[in-house]
Amino acid sequence: MSQIKHDNDAAKKMTYALTIIEQHPLATLVFIDANNNPHISHIPFHLSADERYLIGHVSNHHPLAKKFKAISGDKGEVNLNLVFHGESRYMSPNDVAPCDRKPQTVPTWHYSNTHVVGEAVEIVDTTDKYQQMVLTSAYFEQNQTTPWTMDKVSSTAVSHMLNAITVFKVLITELKEIKA
Repeated sequence: MSQIKHDNDAAKKMTYALTIIEQHPLATLVFIDANNNPHISHIPFHLSADERYLIGHVSNHHPLAKKFKAISGDKGEVNLNLVFHGESRYMSPNDVAPCDRKPQTVPTWHYSNTHVVGEAVEIVDTTDKYQQMVLTSAYFEQNQTTPWTMDKVSSTAVSHMLNAITVFKVLITELKEIKA
């Protein structure tokens, strides 16, 4: 099993990187698809309780779902990269206090992102898929006045949903906070 590598071993940096994931869960997903072409899309994720995995799902028509189907007889892992985009803003030299401004002060962009390198594995067991979707909806509905839950729809609707999506987990093998 891979160990999480940090750009700096400080727990504070790791905590901040995970905070970006929690506060900005829509990630840019990058991987090589089943046709050996780079694919980029945007998928929401949430951390597992132990913070070792990211949980996500896509439509069965998504290139990642097709990649899982193409490798089902192989080791079953898809190597991928995720970028979680935190706060960002333009920084004008005029934003720097005159006493701190140097002659070479130029416009720039300040940003804070988290980069994840990981190994994705499809969750195929129907009970496990259901449980992950319960956790996913609970996570994303947590701030709603009346959270939507899976038990609010018929078992037929749940079955159709589970048959139409590919649920997967990403083992985090590398986690980096990137900021400027």
